[in-house]
Amino acid sequence: MKEKLKDRYFLLCVFFIFFTAVIVFQLVKLQIVNGNKYYEDSRYTALKERKVVAPRGKITDRNMVPIAVNRQGFTVHIVKTDISNDEFNEMLLNLVNIFEKNGDSYNNSLSKYLTFNPITFNGQSEKSIRNWQVSKLGIKDTEVMESPREVFEYMKDKKFKIDEKYTDEEAYKIMTIRYEILLDQWRFDTGNSLCIAKDVSRETVAEVEEKGHMLPGISTDIEPVRQYIDAYYVAHVLGYVRPITEEQYEKWKDEGYSRNDIVGQTGIELEAERYLRGKDGHKRIDVNNGVVLSEGLNGVPAIPGYDVVLTIDMNLQKVATESLERTINEIRQKGGNKNFGDANAGSVVAIDVNTGEILVMANYPTYDPAVYLEGPDNKEAQQIIKALNTDSNSPQLNRAIQGKYAPGSTFKPLIAIAGLEEGVISPTNNIINCGGSFDVDGKIFRCLEYPVSGHGNLTLTRALETSCNIYFHKLGISTTIDKIEKWARYFGLGDYTGIDLGGESKGIIASKEYKMATFNDVWRPADTAQSAIGQLYNNYTPLQLANYISTLANGGKRFKPHIIKKVLKHDGSIVIEKEPEYEQIPVKPETIAAVKAGMVAVTTSIDGTAKDVFKDFPFEVAGKTGTAETGREATQSSNALFVCYAPADNPQIAVAVVIEKGVWGSYTAPVARDILAEYFGLNKKTGFDDKVVTDDVIFTR
Repeated sequence: MKEKLKDRYFLLCVFFIFFTAVIVFQLVKLQIVNGNKYYEDSRYTALKERKVVAPRGKITDRNMVPIAVNRQGFTVHIVKTDISNDEFNEMLLNLVNIFEKNGDSYNNSLSKYLTFNPITFNGQSEKSIRNWQVSKLGIKDTEVMESPREVFEYMKDKKFKIDEKYTDEEAYKIMTIRYEILLDQWRFDTGNSLCIAKDVSRETVAEVEEKGHMLPGISTDIEPVRQYIDAYYVAHVLGYVRPITEEQYEKWKDEGYSRNDIVGQTGIELEAERYLRGKDGHKRIDVNNGVVLSEGLNGVPAIPGYDVVLTIDMNLQKVATESLERTINEIRQKGGNKNFGDANAGSVVAIDVNTGEILVMANYPTYDPAVYLEGPDNKEAQQIIKALNTDSNSPQLNRAIQGKYAPGSTFKPLIAIAGLEEGVISPTNNIINCGGSFDVDGKIFRCLEYPVSGHGNLTLTRALETSCNIYFHKLGISTTIDKIEKWARYFGLGDYTGIDLGGESKGIIASKEYKMATFNDVWRPADTAQSAIGQLYNNYTPLQLANYISTLANGGKRFKPHIIKKVLKHDGSIVIEKEPEYEQIPVKPETIAAVKAGMVAVTTSIDGTAKDVFKDFPFEVAGKTGTAETGREATQSSNALFVCYAPADNPQIAVAVVIEKGVWGSYTAPVARDILAEYFGLNKKTGFDDKVVTDDVIFTR
């Protein structure tokens, strides 16, 4: 019995020894013999990371009417898988064919430097191409290729080892996606997901999901896509977003920007980029040999960008834009003296005189920024963009802050202020004689209305009402150009307003220094005479003119105009709320009152140059017309301007209108009239028409 028991223990021990040996053998095989293989396999059955794009902040008008929002779009992503180079290239071609079949675009940074059909360097400079080959393709500086065909063959045969069975067109499609990966190779090699196509169709998403077994490493996701609403009316203020440029990326990469980011390029989209941009999150995805098994594991949510509320009133903006376009078309059809029928562009700015908030900033021609949201494969959109870039009428130019115009007679209120403040005239003693002509050092200036007999003795009010040039020639000379320049600068002319939009022009003040620096010539009294009626070197933006009139309206508070009203978090809490900033200039109340009387006479008196435009208004409007010569009057119409504020006795809003080749200043006043009627609700109360028909004029005022 004892012997049998001993034998059983022996057998049991042998079994355990054998079992242990088997386990040890398997461990050795797993960890040592096949360790590298299983390690590589494990890399493709792992948790990997995908960026979650943060929604860009919304842009609204002052009444929270949406202008720029986001919609949900589909994206396509790729992660690294354990397939051969040939299999990888084949898979990418299949994917591109799906995109193209469904009319979808995909990321194509390569086309900036290398195009297909024809194969070119896309107009890039020799230096740019050299830097690109060295920095992006890893080519030695001594081996840089001069021919685009050479670069094409290098990328096809050596860089990406694309099989000869593919046509050049197919090879280029493969190269396009391979190049996108190359730009972010480190993230791709470390198992992170890269986005290779944005805003694809539902058909593409369905096909990618259905053919997942044929597209290892490819998956789809949802991402916010920018969308514009009625952006045509506010294009130059809004701007647009596009893929980040190389220059922007180099400048912002340390702030977390990537090469595939969509960022602001112009307007508020660019100016408020730091507010609008959210903070991207990330999510973990479970990937098994290229197949996404699950998403959203222990991720970090994206934080939406801040919303930007503008000072613009979209309803007023639409009225202004439509009135500007309509008025320009009407001027072209008017005919009459000195009208070549060539009015073609213009701008209008309206400001809240008590805050400096921009209520309207409209330009004609304008454009639809939504076209810039389309991908490079949208041929129609690309043709529109090309046409915008080559249009001689410059529809992309924000004339309100970038256009510079001689102010013409709209400068005369400033001359009146300078003369009053410097004691040349006074509110009670301001008569100057207009005899029809005026000799200044041999140069004869003539009264445009009465060149022979003249107006006779004129008060300041009457001079502004009739816009008599002789009166202001004489007043300007007596005041001197130095004093005129001083007061022009007080009112912000010829200097940056500081508006929160990029690209603002400084403008030009006629001065001794400017003439000497520009023409190497001394200043003469005749120069002062010309400057005093808003000619010679004076050139200002519509925004500067509007702000000058706003400053006059509110009694001398020169506000810093702004177009961003406030910035909000996505939960509605306030991040920034703009407070009015202004400088009080040393102008006397009686000076303002004297000038106001003349400007009111412009719109109310029988000889006023804009007497019919506001005749049905329930309050008085202080205004001034201006016709500015350009020196091309033999073949082109003069520029036309109108400035005003209202109500004259309790100013709330100031308006400046400029129409290029608009013939006469009075022709532009209906634009201001439409804005004021809408702002004060007069159309609803009185049943006004949307436009005013004015009588032709036969002299410049």
